[in-house]
Amino acid sequence: MSEPELRSLEMLQSVANDTSNVEIFMLTNESIKVRVQGESHRWYQIESNFQGGMNPELFGAIHQWSLSVTAGRWQNDVVYENRYSVNLCLHPQNQNLPIGDRIVSLVLALYNDIKTALQIPMLAQFLICTREMLKEILIFQDTMIVTQAMMDEDDWEFPGPEDDEDIDMNEEMDMYGAFERDELEVSTDEMLDLQQAWEQEIHGLALNQEEETGLEKKEKKKQELIDFWDFMTDKLDDK
Repeated sequence: MSEPELRSLEMLQSVANDTSNVEIFMLTNESIKVRVQGESHRWYQIESNFQGGMNPELFGAIHQWSLSVTAGRWQNDVVYENRYSVNLCLHPQNQNLPIGDRIVSLVLALYNDIKTALQIPMLAQFLICTREMLKEILIFQDTMIVTQAMMDEDDWEFPGPEDDEDIDMNEEMDMYGAFERDELEVSTDEMLDLQQAWEQEIHGLALNQEEETGLEKKEKKKQELIDFWDFMTDKLDDK
C-alpha cells in the first residue's frame, strides 16, 4: 500500500477502537472488511477488495479498491449474507480519497444511520423494512428497489451505471457522521419534526429488535442442536 493508504487505515483503526459497535474483522493488503451496528440497531458490513491495473500512459500500477455495503436487521444476516441481507448502493463522493478515508466516511454515516437517513431516502426505506420484507429484496438503489421477482423475469435487465448512479455521501462529514443541515434544504422546524418522527419510529423498532434478538437466540440454539445430532448421526453411520 502507498503511504497515504497506510495513514488512512491507521485512522480507520483509530475510529474502530474509539467507537462502539464498529469492528474491523479483516485487514490485509488486498481485502478490508468492517462490521457496524447503526443507531437503529441495524447491521452493516463494508467490504473492499484491491483491484490492480496498469496505466497505459505511465506504465505504472493503478491502486483501485472496490467498495460494497451489505445490510441486515440481524448480525447473522450480514455475517452469513443470507437471504435476509441486502446490498445498499452507497459510496463516498470523492472516489480519489485513500481507501481508509472512504471506508471511514461510510462507517460514520452508517453508525449514525438515523441521521443519515434524513438525507438519503433509500437508507430510510431500508430502516423501516421488516426482516420478512427484506427476504424478497436484493438491492436498494436511489431510484428503485431490485427484488428477487424482478430478477426472475425473463425480460428483466439489471440496471447499469447509466440508469442509476450510486449515492454519494458528503465527504466533509464530521466525526459524528452528521450532515450539514443546509444541504437538506429543509427548515429547522421541519428538521425537528422529522427527527421527532424518527425517534418515535426507532423506539418502536427498538422494541421489535429486542423481540427479534430473542428469536435469533432461539434459532441459533435450534441450529446448534441440529448440528449436534447431524454429527452424532454421522458418527453412528461411521461405526
